[in-house]
Amino acid sequence: MSRPSVSRAAARALAFVALCLALAGCPRPTRRTLVPSVPTSGDAAARQQFLAAQAAFERDGGHIEDFQAIADAYPDDPVAPFALLYAGIASQRSGEAAAAVASLTKLLARTDLEPGLRARGELYLGLAASYLGDADTALPLLARSEAAVEDDQERGEYLAAQVHSHLASARPLDALPWMDRFWKSASAAERAYMLARGATAVAAASPEEIAAAWAAVGERPVAIALLAERAAGERAAAGDRDGAAIIRRQGATARTSLDLPVEQPDETPAGPIAIGRIGAIVGQSARQARLAEQIVKGLHVAAGSLGDGAPGIEIVDAEGPAAAAAVTSMAGGDAIAIVGPADGASVDAASARASELGMPLVTLSPRPEERTGGGRWVFHVMHSAEARARALARRAHAAGLRSFAVLRPESGYGAAVAKAFVAEVAALGDAVVTEVTYPAGTKSFAAIAKKVKGSWQGLFVPDTAEKVELLAPALAAAGLVAAPAGTKKVKGGRPIVLMSTVEGAGDDYLREAGRYSDGALLAPGYFPGADDDLGRRFEQAYLAETGKTPTAVDAYAYDAIRVIAAVVTAGARGRDDLVRRLATAQVDGVTGALRFDADHRRGDDGVVYTVAVDGAAVTVKPLR
Repeated sequence: MSRPSVSRAAARALAFVALCLALAGCPRPTRRTLVPSVPTSGDAAARQQFLAAQAAFERDGGHIEDFQAIADAYPDDPVAPFALLYAGIASQRSGEAAAAVASLTKLLARTDLEPGLRARGELYLGLAASYLGDADTALPLLARSEAAVEDDQERGEYLAAQVHSHLASARPLDALPWMDRFWKSASAAERAYMLARGATAVAAASPEEIAAAWAAVGERPVAIALLAERAAGERAAAGDRDGAAIIRRQGATARTSLDLPVEQPDETPAGPIAIGRIGAIVGQSARQARLAEQIVKGLHVAAGSLGDGAPGIEIVDAEGPAAAAAVTSMAGGDAIAIVGPADGASVDAASARASELGMPLVTLSPRPEERTGGGRWVFHVMHSAEARARALARRAHAAGLRSFAVLRPESGYGAAVAKAFVAEVAALGDAVVTEVTYPAGTKSFAAIAKKVKGSWQGLFVPDTAEKVELLAPALAAAGLVAAPAGTKKVKGGRPIVLMSTVEGAGDDYLREAGRYSDGALLAPGYFPGADDDLGRRFEQAYLAETGKTPTAVDAYAYDAIRVIAAVVTAGARGRDDLVRRLATAQVDGVTGALRFDADHRRGDDGVVYTVAVDGAAVTVKPLR
């Protein structure tokens, strides 16, 4: 499937949580640099190798291993610090922040380091530490390295890192001045993120912190817009109503200058509720950073897809018990429903509080069968891997298959998902003839494929797309040739129907294993690049907004927003009516014909995809 070209600005559009790292290979204008010329006093071969790697890096990005190899091979040569610096920069721009930290820490430990190299090293170590959520390390480095910024793209990264790190620090209101500096160059999604996180920081601040922040606010409109209502409330509580009115007028002026809606007194509508505002609880610690980035993107693309009536998305960073407090805060506001969180402890805490307060909650838990405590107020939009395995068993049975083999990794995931598949096969009256396991870290499947013996029709593999990409060719080499159900003969062996959850499937799978997967039944939750009208519209909108290909997590977050919006626009009156309608809603989503069962988990099978091979052409299609 062809991809439209995307500008650098669009490629950065929703990557604020990842600190705008999609930079490799982008051409850059001539710029001033603090980095001196590479010395000529060292080993000529070392210098030549570095210059070649540097030229390749400036041309197309990457080449981390080349720089690391030079630093390792010539540790005492004058070129070594240059190689360490570029290894760190290349790693950070490739999204490998931990590797960047390793190279740059080694660089900055050198006592003879030239000032320009040290400044650039501190800048990129600060960016990498911020990406990893280490505000204590990032902030001092960023504070002294702004002069090392070389172009507008780096300045955007630098300002984003300052905002993100201050928000994660013990003094989150210190992020407000940086938000004003970043606002002009920030994308719409980055601005939305700053407003949501800034509002959370303001709400959590003490009266003394609010007073200090307001006293220092100056002429910064973003900070004024975020602080005004809280500062006015504190002034009114102290008996200064005139002062409160003045602050509110300043806030309204600032919001107008930023094209933000001016807040009005809360009034409960007598008729159907508007889409209005949807809350989102997205844990953004270093442990969940990648997942959080995917969720945030999916939420904003979904909101944007709703046109003029698009809801505002209020994102709150909360995990574990703090997720319950986030529910309390949003339930006291104008949010009509909340999407998220995703991790188990946060989902349980948020669900219990949502049930207590009567707040509609649509979680993104990947294991909804293990979640309890939400009652009628909580819904789970994601299909678990076990649910997708059961859907594959039902789809195979409907296609006429009656006997199966299981080939699974020796992991908790492999055991649990295979168990679900085997149980569903038995419930359908079919049989699993054999089950073969392999170490979770296996990279060569030639010998393992030969162990799957017996007379059976379908082979179930609960694993990632990356592993099935290696396995599918090995199966064909062993005479187990993937073919559509009902195929009688194939060249080179006997026909089998390959089935898998292929977690993370996408273009790579079709390129590496597509021709070995003819007729396969695949259930990754969402398969980007499939020949599917609904999925194609979502993917095109996502690409236009973010410059990237969506994942299954993005797709489920997208569907969560759209099912809420569909119920609201159908005439829901208030939160109680919203959950009543959600319980019986049926909405065509990119992750399936979305509906909830009696336990408010997904009641539909989602989308099972099949691969079609026609000569050199390989396509994947949904079996909706």
